[in-house]
Amino acid sequence: MRAVFFLLFLLPFIIPVLVDDALAAAGDITAVKTQAEGNNLEHDAEFGSSNSLVQVDSDTYALAYQGADLDGFITTFTISADGSTITKVDSLEHDTVNGGSNSLVQVDSDTYAVAYTGFAGDGFITTFTISADGSTITKVNSLEHDTVNGGSNSLVQVDSDTYAVAYTGFDGDGFITTFTISADGSTITKVDSLEHDTTAVTHNSLVQVDSDTYALAYTQNNSADGYISTFTIDSDGNITAVKTQSEGNNLEYDTETGTDNSLVQVDSDTYALAYRGSEFDGFISTFTISADGSTITKVDSLEHDTEYGAYPSIVQVDSVTYAVAYSGPGTDGFISTFTIDSDGNITAVKTQSEGNNLEHDTNDAEYNSLVQVDSDTYAVAYAGSGDDGFISTFTISADDSTDDSTDDSTSTESKKRSGACGFDRDCTAPRITKHGISETPDGFSINNVIFEENQKFYNENPTVEIGIGELTTIKARAWENMGPEKIFLAIAYLDMQEAKPNWQDSEAYIEYDIRDDSITIHDENKLFLAQASTEIVKDPYGDNQGLEFLDITFSLMFTKPMETSHVAIQVVDHIRNYELVYFKDALKVVDRPISEMPEFPGKIEKVDTIPKQDEDIHFVFAVNGTKDTVFAAVDGHAIPIEELNKEEPKIETPEERDARYHLKVKQSDQYEKLLEYIAESQALHPEAWDKIVGTDNVSNQMEHVTDGTKTNVIKNDRRR
Repeated sequence: MRAVFFLLFLLPFIIPVLVDDALAAAGDITAVKTQAEGNNLEHDAEFGSSNSLVQVDSDTYALAYQGADLDGFITTFTISADGSTITKVDSLEHDTVNGGSNSLVQVDSDTYAVAYTGFAGDGFITTFTISADGSTITKVNSLEHDTVNGGSNSLVQVDSDTYAVAYTGFDGDGFITTFTISADGSTITKVDSLEHDTTAVTHNSLVQVDSDTYALAYTQNNSADGYISTFTIDSDGNITAVKTQSEGNNLEYDTETGTDNSLVQVDSDTYALAYRGSEFDGFISTFTISADGSTITKVDSLEHDTEYGAYPSIVQVDSVTYAVAYSGPGTDGFISTFTIDSDGNITAVKTQSEGNNLEHDTNDAEYNSLVQVDSDTYAVAYAGSGDDGFISTFTISADDSTDDSTDDSTSTESKKRSGACGFDRDCTAPRITKHGISETPDGFSINNVIFEENQKFYNENPTVEIGIGELTTIKARAWENMGPEKIFLAIAYLDMQEAKPNWQDSEAYIEYDIRDDSITIHDENKLFLAQASTEIVKDPYGDNQGLEFLDITFSLMFTKPMETSHVAIQVVDHIRNYELVYFKDALKVVDRPISEMPEFPGKIEKVDTIPKQDEDIHFVFAVNGTKDTVFAAVDGHAIPIEELNKEEPKIETPEERDARYHLKVKQSDQYEKLLEYIAESQALHPEAWDKIVGTDNVSNQMEHVTDGTKTNVIKNDRRR
């Protein structure tokens, strides 16, 4: 049904073009070579992310991308003026270790420079010569400009031999660095560097405002909010902050979400930004920026896609028309068009919100890089099905009556400016859905129930139902292109009951800092206590000895019922690339008798089991304060138990052990009070709690009976 609907949807656009091109209205989009038409070019059948596409000559294009084995590639293509033929010409594997977060610009007639993330996530600038017909690609020189970090690159030309790159540097902070690059690419020299934002920064998109002023759209990753900052960069490459976070005066353009930025100039003081905003929907916003960068004012904003709008790449079609290639609903590939007047007012032409844009790829379209081919033809490089590399072409009708750019040189400059915007669309995020070019079938599970539908942004699977007091394990199997040890943060979002899953609606989430092995819990309704752990798993499917995952396990014990909730998992790598995946109506917690004793987490021991001589079993309820202070909850009150940390006698009868360690409460309403106390104590003192129950050789268990003849015990089992 989907394919039939798509063909019918395109029919109104195809028929008028075949009859008379003059009937096409400005902003109309027609597929030429696309996946939906079954005739686009799959240039790399293994991998094709981190795309940055630029024009070499009238029909030749160069693409910097991350290909097979996540290495760095430069590949050339010829694309005919009408987009009807796309031919791969030559390819160079310039980095055999890593080649992510590419931003490619032209240096002179046959020289090009790419800023990218190389070995160990460091920052590199590499130069190449590319012949006019694309038949030869030669690596010239390479500079490792940042030996700590170099992600989310956006590279622009300042003058004939000066270049500036915005990137994510040390500690994930935001940096602008300048270089001089000789015309033949043989010398690359670092000139100046400015740390413009001292918090985590990603999704950079840098553009020129006037002769020495530059504007940067980026994401402040600790909040995912969107910011615009300005700088002056003189012809020698010296950088001065104008409106920046470090100066405390930049513009927060979106206070909810502002990621996947793509910024272009509209006129002398107006700029348009395509980005992923609130609820990960697609937005276009406009701004005025003064020539000296001292004032930044938001003008207008349009939500062009009300479902999803990732990896956008925006280009100018004519003086008032703009096109955006992006990953839309279902992560499918879409092209939308807009008009933006000189005052920055935005009007939708062909958009998802209007129900009339073009779905060019019905599988996937990520890491988009869109460029102009001729007056009405456009090409997009993207990662499609299986993360393979694709190039598709389209015609987008221009409004000739408003296009006053008849000078060919002006047209060429417009192409270069819009095609080399290089931003964080080309970073490789850690994933729980895929590993490289393959799917991860067991990427997400709850209590060992594998969610088979896990390849979309929103996934629908059967609901898992658990009871109060039962152990609940939520597991994500994460893959990271730089290795599992580069994943530093994992977050599980719960208690979301809105019709559309949105992490901002979550009233309960667990944030696990993997590097520090510590968790932070936000639990407005005091639903659970929790722990988290990780394990590196090698070759789990027995078919690839080099394949490694990070298994992330969240262990929860609920103290109250929870209505059917969506669950979201977010994994973040060392340069703040992240994936967020939703599982609709995934979990429900009900109040029911517990028939089995859960493990939390570790080996289950029966309460009446007599331990072996070399085992020490400690019974505790909660922890508070330091390692030397352990508290138990009895009748709703906290009672300190200090003997647990004292040296125990070598010989001890079970009765003596009971007298010292078995802290019991009768089954009654005290049971719920006890669980609530544990949750509160764990949330207030996660580090202390972790010392008692947070390691691999520790387990908590609970016996819950309903006949009133036994007591409830939470046991801490520590092997020495």
